[in-house]
Amino acid sequence: MSNIDFSTILAISIHDTKNALGMVLNSLDGLLDPDTGECRCDASHVARLQYEARRVNDNLVQLLTLYRTDKGLYQPRFGTCLVYELLEDYYLSNKPMMDHHGVNCDIDCEEDLAWTLDQAMVAAVLENVITNTVRYTRDRLRMAAQNTGGWLLLDIEDNGPGFPAAMLGRRAIDEDAPLDPNAGRTGLGLYFCALIAQMHGSGTEHGYIELSNDGSLGGGRFRLALPG
Repeated sequence: MSNIDFSTILAISIHDTKNALGMVLNSLDGLLDPDTGECRCDASHVARLQYEARRVNDNLVQLLTLYRTDKGLYQPRFGTCLVYELLEDYYLSNKPMMDHHGVNCDIDCEEDLAWTLDQAMVAAVLENVITNTVRYTRDRLRMAAQNTGGWLLLDIEDNGPGFPAAMLGRRAIDEDAPLDPNAGRTGLGLYFCALIAQMHGSGTEHGYIELSNDGSLGGGRFRLALPG
């Protein structure tokens, strides 16, 4: 890991998890009729619960991975993976949440594209990015992957307002990451994604993440780039 103190990461994780659990509790309160105490099954409340529960899960996965990495306990499990199947599995498991938010998702990837990667951690990156993308996009999302010059370029694009200018560009874990427990955007999610990318590769070639606003849908584009 970089020179970021783990206590800062712990504080941010607690902060994010506390906020997500607060939303869960508020949504649960909204499911009960204040007069009768009966449960009112409202689709919007259920979708909100699902979203916030995913945020809690994301935070815990991040915290555990970062802790193990900080202590030298995490060993990546690399294996050959069909990238289309990875994207499709993620899409199918999250389709109910996307449907409720009115988000249409397209997958653009050759079905025989295979890559050596840590499947569980790349799936965690997808979960982290798309859970937030569904929140900010208007109604479209695109997952794309291709082999370009011996690199796997895995893009998540949307048609939302795009990323703030301060977030654009390539992100690396050895840079001074603006992690702030009191900020609206703590930066921990991107730090986690950059760490997973960095785990892929050897020598002078390592994976990276990059944020831009030149996606094909007119909004933001998150790119995970992994060397072959």
